[in-house]
Amino acid sequence: MPLTDPLPEPVRRRLRVVAWRARRPLAALCAGLAAVIAVGLLRPADPPTARVPVAARALAVGAVLAVADVSLADVPVALLPTTLLVATPTAGDLDAAEDDFVGRRLAVPVPAGLPLVAELLVDESGTGPPGSVVVPVRFADAGVADVLRPGMRVDVVAAALHDGDEALRLAEAAVVLAQPGDADDGGTSGSGSGLLGGGTTTGESSPVLLAVDPDESVALSGAAASRVLSAVIVG
Repeated sequence: MPLTDPLPEPVRRRLRVVAWRARRPLAALCAGLAAVIAVGLLRPADPPTARVPVAARALAVGAVLAVADVSLADVPVALLPTTLLVATPTAGDLDAAEDDFVGRRLAVPVPAGLPLVAELLVDESGTGPPGSVVVPVRFADAGVADVLRPGMRVDVVAAALHDGDEALRLAEAAVVLAQPGDADDGGTSGSGSGLLGGGTTTGESSPVLLAVDPDESVALSGAAASRVLSAVIVG
């Protein structure tokens, strides 16, 4: 027995009219709900993300990163550079990210939200202590670059020009720095196996980057073309 049978005939007639008038809106509502459900079922899953250190705000070139400049954000893995995916120890760890980036200087301007990677930073291997300047020095012995390591201190000595003359010390306690390309090829670009590379294929020694006093840099530059240079490790 229909549910409307106990109702008076005028009420049943009114309900039938209302149902007839509402049939199209109800059909449209059902179709919309079906479409929403279908879209939800067919929508692909969200791409995988990784929690990585990013710039908390827009930063200018040359800016020294502070704690407030580094934050963590979930970034799609497909948008992350390979170098950041490989260096995963800092991912998801703000303290570790701060240790890696705070105090480092930016080599390029960085917009807010950009993942922070080593390539955005000034290469510290090419900078010396405060007050020093960096000069490339090519030693006469091609094997010197194989022996030297970043952080060592050397005296640079120029051989005597004539018999009976004394050798000339051009720089004292110069700090050995890594060459910019050494981190990329692991020091294998030359014939030597040291971090600074060895001699070239032509037998020449590779230039070594030294941090020296400004006055010493002038003497080294002037002697580079005319004097035979050697290194004495002093520390």
